[in-house]
Amino acid sequence: MLMQQDMFNFLKEGASVDKIQLLEDKITKIIEKIKVLTDENDSMKSKISELQDEVNNKSEEVNALKQELGNVDTLKTDIDRLNSERDTVRSQVENLIKELESVAM
Repeated sequence: MLMQQDMFNFLKEGASVDKIQLLEDKITKIIEKIKVLTDENDSMKSKISELQDEVNNKSEEVNALKQELGNVDTLKTDIDRLNSERDTVRSQVENLIKELESVAM
């Protein structure tokens, strides 16, 4: 009977060692997975930072384009005004030429 009890204790201890080994393997796998996820997280943070920089650059470009568009609108207004003045001057010159022609005849 004593021998059976020793054998039972041995098997019981062996089972505990196996359980500890299984637990150790699981913990090792979890640690490896945490490392992978940490690396992926760092990579994603880096990518987010790069994308944020791109967004900021594009935002600056958009603001510059808006300013240029404002300048284009100002130039368009100036061109319209100058065309109107040109038409007025042309009309005045044509009237002067008509008056000169009528006096010369």
